[in-house]
Parts: sequence; structure tokens; C-alpha cells
Amino acid sequence: MKDKNLFALSESIAENEKWIALLTHYLEQADSVEFNTLYNPTKLNQELESLKSDLIEEGERRDKIYPNGMFRRYRLSEKVREFILSKPYKDWRNYQFEDLSLMRDGAEILATITHENYVFAQMTEEERKQFNEQGYEFGLLQEIEK
Repeated sequence: MKDKNLFALSESIAENEKWIALLTHYLEQADSVEFNTLYNPTKLNQELESLKSDLIEEGERRDKIYPNGMFRRYRLSEKVREFILSKPYKDWRNYQFEDLSLMRDGAEILATITHENYVFAQMTEEERKQFNEQGYEFGLLQEIEK
């Protein structure tokens, strides 16, 4: 991810239109999606069970922006894309899967920590400027932590 930095959204992304626009932008670049599994992954609700054919791997990882024990990675089939786009950002908090991460070549390009209302994105300075001109407030992680 040459010339890309990790930026954090310094505001809530409660507006669903902004969430969908951000997701759509990163879905075009991603090759898979990962979720932290908040509840027992052996007893999935019907919505999640329907994605089983797209499951790539599951297990435990520590090399994520927000590792939280177990994770599941899915290929971005049309069904998985529709599932992701069907939920407003607020619906991911305390859902059976949460902390959505869009991946490309094994690296997170968009990551969330839903219970903290954080969104992180790999982007260039020019991309950040374009997003911020559309009403987002992406800042460098060091700026946000102050």
C-alpha cells in the first residue's frame, strides 16, 4: 500500500449514506471481508449461515487493527456484498459478527471497531482530501489520539 497511510474517522458515521458510500468505495478494492465473532460461531443466525459457502477461513488472529479473539474471513461474492451493504453501521454493534474489515491481499484496507464507533481506512492524502470534502472527517491516527 505504497503512499497510503492509516487514517481514522474522527466523528460518528451514523449517517447511513456516508457509511454506504465509504463501503462501496472500499468494496471495489477488496478481495475478502473479515469479521470478529462476538458470539458462538457454531450457532450462527440464519442470515450468517447463508454465507457459509463463501467462508475462506476462521480462527484466531492477533495481527489485525482490532484483534478480538476469533475471526471469520469470507470471499466477496455477490451475496456477501449484499449482506454487508444491507446493514447500517449502527447495526454491526453487538451483532453476532462485528468489527468488519475489508481486506486486499491479506491486509486491512478498511476496518471498524463498532463498539467504540471507530473506522480506519488506508488511503492517500489525496483520497483523504476527497473524502473530507464530502463531509467525512478523516485524520491521521496521531491527530485523533491527541
